[in-house]
Amino acid sequence: MQKIDRKSHAGKNPLEKEAYRNFLSQRFKLDKTEEDPENPTKTDASTFEREVSQQEKPQGKSIGLRAKDFFNSNLTITIVGGVIVLMIGGAFWVVVKQNVQEEKVVGVEKRVDKIDQKVDRLSSDVGIIGRSLDIFKVELGKDLEYIKERITGKK
Repeated sequence: MQKIDRKSHAGKNPLEKEAYRNFLSQRFKLDKTEEDPENPTKTDASTFEREVSQQEKPQGKSIGLRAKDFFNSNLTITIVGGVIVLMIGGAFWVVVKQNVQEEKVVGVEKRVDKIDQKVDRLSSDVGIIGRSLDIFKVELGKDLEYIKERITGKK
C-alpha cells in the first residue's frame, strides 16, 4: 500500500471529477442584473450623451513575426527559396563580373589597335628612311667614283 503524505498525489474518482466539473460550470453562470428602466421624465433635449465604447481591433502580429512563423513551419520552402535567391544573386554577380571583363578586353583591343597603327607608321617611316639611305648610298658611291677618277686622273 502506498504511503499518503503531502508530496504524494491522489487522483479523483469519477464522481469527484463530475462534481468538480459541475462546480466550475455553475461558477461562471452568474445571474445577470437587469438594467433600470430609463427615466420617463427625461427629454430628448438633454445634454447627456452616452459614450459609445469603441472596441479597438486586436493588433495582429508584425510582418517579421509572421515571416518567422512561416519560415519555421515551412522549412523545406525556406531552404529551396534560399537556394533560389542565392542562385539568382550569383547569376547577377557573374553577369556583372563578365561585363567588367568585357570592358577590359575592349580597352585592351583599342590599345592594341593604336599600337598597330603606330607600328605601321613607323614601318612606313623606316621604309622611307631605307629608300633615302639607298639613294644616299648610290649618290655617295657616285661621288666617291668621281673623286677617285679626279684623283687618279682617269675619266
